Amino acid sequence: MTSWILAEQAAIGVLIRVPLAHFADKYESKRSWFLWGLGLSFASNFATAFGTSVPVLFISRSVLALSSSIMWVVGISTVANVVSVENTGKAYAAVSVAVSSGSSCGPMVAGILLDATGYWTTWASTFVLLAIDMTSRLLMVERKSPEKTDATDDSQTKQDPVSETSPLLATETEQVRDEVANEVEPNFYLCVFKKKNFVAGVFCAFMFGLMTATFAATVPLHTRHAFHWGGSQSGLVLGLLQAPRLVMSPFVGWLKDRVGTRAPSVFGFILMAPFIWVLGVPGNETFSTIVGDSGPSIYIFTTACIGVTRSFLNGLGPIEATMAVNELQTEYPGKFGPNGGKSRALAISGVATILGSCVGPIIGGALNEKFGYYVMNCALAGSCILCAIVAQYCFTSRLGVKK
Repeated sequence: MTSWILAEQAAIGVLIRVPLAHFADKYESKRSWFLWGLGLSFASNFATAFGTSVPVLFISRSVLALSSSIMWVVGISTVANVVSVENTGKAYAAVSVAVSSGSSCGPMVAGILLDATGYWTTWASTFVLLAIDMTSRLLMVERKSPEKTDATDDSQTKQDPVSETSPLLATETEQVRDEVANEVEPNFYLCVFKKKNFVAGVFCAFMFGLMTATFAATVPLHTRHAFHWGGSQSGLVLGLLQAPRLVMSPFVGWLKDRVGTRAPSVFGFILMAPFIWVLGVPGNETFSTIVGDSGPSIYIFTTACIGVTRSFLNGLGPIEATMAVNELQTEYPGKFGPNGGKSRALAISGVATILGSCVGPIIGGALNEKFGYYVMNCALAGSCILCAIVAQYCFTSRLGVKK
């Protein structure tokens, strides 16, 4: 049942994020979108709390997936719009820390409240948080985009009436104006997918999601089979993959603002490849004489090292998407709406990560079952090298500087 609910949420996110972003890009104000998302979240949680049947649970979770998609699309594009280019890395690092902290602390706090205060008090805390969030959205001050004003002025200029004193022959300025008016509007998706840094960012975001989900799916199975560990030990190992991200994200964000995404991403992928390979060694019979009784220690240490190197890969998809859209805004000013298409580009990057998270356990599980954990890790290590090559030749070398 839990697997089906998680699959339902992922499927809805994949299907609706890009269409939602398409419409969100047409509106300069984001407050109403936030309020709609929070309203749907409130209704979904209310139905989940009071629901007593499986159909109600599935419907309420699908509504929650819709509200989460709205909040993610609008929230991440708002960050991209209000943060200056030179602070993009730090901004996405802060978002990464917030999301990771919420995802990690949410279930823990809910479990503590459920044991200490009971079912209804736990749900009441959820509604209180949603009410606080709604109030904050109402107090949010939105920055007006100058592009809209410029576009309005241009449209008014184009619609100037012809007076009796107007010349019979069009001037050079009017000819240029007519040519601009007759131009075919560029297609955003065709334009953005011509940007190699955007395509590379989407690919690497997909692979990052695939690797993360593969680790989460196979680590408990391998540690139980190889070391006879239980759920608590496996949970601590998975925690080692996440903890360095919380600590190092501010530094990595600052670094990406200074040197761009290319060098940190290449460094992270290249360094992670040998660690992933070593992760497959403990528990493998071929290396049993070399590893000896140090298998669990090697596994724990290598997992922590992977967690550190993964920190350099945070936000690579959204940052490259933001840089690509900034280039498009320079090439086609005002052609893709008040937000320049950032919502759509960021949504595509987010969908790529979700798809990777869905595909990862399937591919990883198949490789693990048919060829073994060591071969699966070798395949993941090879994919890290491939991602490093893609990042080297396609990623942005300096934020805000067009390659």
